[in-house]
Amino acid sequence: MDDRTFWPGVAYSIKTSRPLVEVLRIVDGDEPAMGFIYGAMDSAKEKIAENFGNQYSTYSEIWKIIDEKWEHQLHRDLHAAAYYLNPRFKWEDDFSTHVEVKKGLYACMERLISDSSDFNQADAQMDEYRYKRGLFGMRAAQNSYKTRPPVEWWDQFGDHIPELRAIAVKILGLTCSSSACERNCSTFNQVHTKRRNRLSAIKLNSLVFIMFNKKLKFRKSRLQKKEDNLIFDNVSSDDEWIAEPNADDGESVDARDELALVVDEMDNEFRGVDLTVGTEEDNEARENEGDDNENDITNLDTHEEDDRLSFED
Repeated sequence: MDDRTFWPGVAYSIKTSRPLVEVLRIVDGDEPAMGFIYGAMDSAKEKIAENFGNQYSTYSEIWKIIDEKWEHQLHRDLHAAAYYLNPRFKWEDDFSTHVEVKKGLYACMERLISDSSDFNQADAQMDEYRYKRGLFGMRAAQNSYKTRPPVEWWDQFGDHIPELRAIAVKILGLTCSSSACERNCSTFNQVHTKRRNRLSAIKLNSLVFIMFNKKLKFRKSRLQKKEDNLIFDNVSSDDEWIAEPNADDGESVDARDELALVVDEMDNEFRGVDLTVGTEEDNEARENEGDDNENDITNLDTHEEDDRLSFED
């Protein structure tokens, strides 16, 4: 950190990455962001240029990288169409007039509107939106288009152009990332850690089989010990889900130690996630459950070893 080139490098990294991180935060949010990505990318490039005093030679390489990624990997017609249909950008003086914007808009309209009559109607209604006619010219619409979500704004003030409004609401209501849907932990995705990704497909199936059935078994034991009889009668049994392992899904015996280690590790994780709060009876049941790991894996490996020996003979 005493190096004279360290802090200038940090400053350079911040100047180039901070605007891009702001774009990523928009993309990774839970709200529909399709109408903001195209404009946000343009704004990020302008902020990077400002951070370097608008001296093209200092940021030209960064712009080149951004443009290359955007044009070949990220840009889609939906981004351009949503940019055009978002009044926060369309009605501003710095709105982009690049040909790719209108090209993307009409490409989306052709795919989303199958009826020729509706397509012509939506195309004719474009002037109402472009020149702020009808409800778009009223004070309420003019005062709220910068603060109100685009989907709500179109739904409120687009009644006089229903065909175009339907397209705008559909496009502007799209999200740009699925990460908000991927934050749920389950029995299955807990198997995929860095360490367990080295497991073979057969070993992975065995691991999921053991852990899923052990969780169901423990759940059933808790219900039998703690629930009132009147309530327990209304609880469906898990017996149908606890199946015996398939002897045909064999793998080598030398995988036993590694599989046992992973099962023990997953037991600890599941207790930490789902079963941290409980009575003394719960804790005792958990301890008894942990003793069964080796037996479960042994039962699997017994069939697998027989298959291997038969194959060698």
